[in-house]
Amino acid sequence: MASADNACRVPPELSRVPRKREVYAGDPYFRDAWDDLRAAFGDGPDAVARLRRAASLVLRPDAVAARGGERLLRAVCGAGFVPVACEVFRFDRHTTREVWRYQLNIATRERIDVMDMIMPAGDALYVLLREDRAPSAVPAATRLSSMKGPSRPEDRGPADLRTIAGPAQASVLTYVHVADEPADVVRDLGIFFDRPERNRLLARMDAADDATDAVLKTLAEVEARSESSALTWRPALDRLEVLLADRTDATGLRTLLHAVRSGRSRDWQTLLALADRLGVAWSHWDRVAVAAELSARHFDAVPILPDVGHPTGLPAEPAPRPDNEQEKV
Repeated sequence: MASADNACRVPPELSRVPRKREVYAGDPYFRDAWDDLRAAFGDGPDAVARLRRAASLVLRPDAVAARGGERLLRAVCGAGFVPVACEVFRFDRHTTREVWRYQLNIATRERIDVMDMIMPAGDALYVLLREDRAPSAVPAATRLSSMKGPSRPEDRGPADLRTIAGPAQASVLTYVHVADEPADVVRDLGIFFDRPERNRLLARMDAADDATDAVLKTLAEVEARSESSALTWRPALDRLEVLLADRTDATGLRTLLHAVRSGRSRDWQTLLALADRLGVAWSHWDRVAVAAELSARHFDAVPILPDVGHPTGLPAEPAPRPDNEQEKV
């Protein structure tokens, strides 16, 4: 049995939320990556200082489909962040649940089902960033997180990263995942990558050179093998109707389609199931657009670990709002 001296301790510089520090101390993904980071940079303040200058940005498959990645990267660079490395990876159902483990308690089953349609649909791009300005009291990750904007499309402003990424659609289409605090940078590294990949990224954490061109080249390769989509649900229904125009065996599906279009039904699951049963060649991202719009969202509950929120003016334990459509879910 490990002694108390060997137990994982999350330094307060990595998160200002005591509950998060307590939870992450026992989280295997955080511990894996934190051990690797300390092995690379030592146990002293230098490791923490490097980490507080680092941020991470994940271009999700919906951002790739919307072709918003280059706009996002240009905006992030314009805000004083420098890409130092990137990795292409794939979400699966397990990765999706682990990334949002401490927030999915407020998500309905329908919400999670739609996330399972979005996240493994194509490649995602992880970008490791270095803040290119003097260190401040606000960690780089928290400053970048404050730029992403709300999940609720109607609440997003023109400068929010999610607005830059693509048109405002359903709240589950959030385009980007951003680590909220240095502790989340560490945990994400533990979830997305195995030890060799993590060590390659850690070796680049405070690299002096700018990898923007290499990241844009990788992004172009990812987009070239990915279907593009505006992710708009009504045009997606229009395309389904065109596909059914000459189908004499699609009366039930056509009836449900008209009910959905008129607002008399939100039964997206049966709609998709009937299309599958009939072998309709309906685009995956059109299916996602419809499911995202019609799916039930959140329970009236509080997430286990809420978003930190804006980096200034908040208490150490920010008061969560159960209906705030957080990015986490």
